Amino acid sequence: MRRAVLAISLVLSGPVFPQSAAGELAGTVVDAATSTPIPDALVVARSPALPGEQSAVTDASGAFEMTFLPAGVYALAVKCEGCVPFSPEGVVVKKGRTRVRIAVAPVPTTEAIAARAVELDPSMTPPAMISGPVPEYTPEAVDRGVQGNMEVRCVITAEGHVRACRVMKGLPLMNAAVVQALEKRLYKPAMAQGKAVDVVYTFNLRLKLPSGR
Repeated sequence: MRRAVLAISLVLSGPVFPQSAAGELAGTVVDAATSTPIPDALVVARSPALPGEQSAVTDASGAFEMTFLPAGVYALAVKCEGCVPFSPEGVVVKKGRTRVRIAVAPVPTTEAIAARAVELDPSMTPPAMISGPVPEYTPEAVDRGVQGNMEVRCVITAEGHVRACRVMKGLPLMNAAVVQALEKRLYKPAMAQGKAVDVVYTFNLRLKLPSGR
């Protein structure tokens, strides 16, 4: 996954004031791949110098502005539709106006996720499930008495998410429900030479009708 890049340019205007004086934070949020401005992105600023937090939403040109920020070091959180959430830290706000340019990575496509993943091999530490649901039967599958084995190949990303699932061996009326459940899970990722990696992982599932059916 491409890492989002934070480019910061600092512009001070007027005389030098004490660090406790209020400042402004202004900037733009753009797509890291195309440099296209991103409207309606939520930017949240937090700092030990700021009680609570302050937020702003980018306009049609991707611009945002926050005023009356106490001088200090800030962490930002940026969220937008179709973007990978990004949390740059170490943004220094002083008296005057601080300008930032935040480039966020787009959410990778299923094809891109599948292309970069490697097959899990014995030299790696395999993924371990942290949390997530067990696939639940659909009412239609229960009514028709569907049960048996399923095989689903997915990518478990370096962040521990399940993505790009393909049903290799399915069951009627259960494929979509099983994939949805798997993609809600969170895993401790596979490790290769001490580094988290995207791996192709095969889920072999045995579905059995609820007791009483």
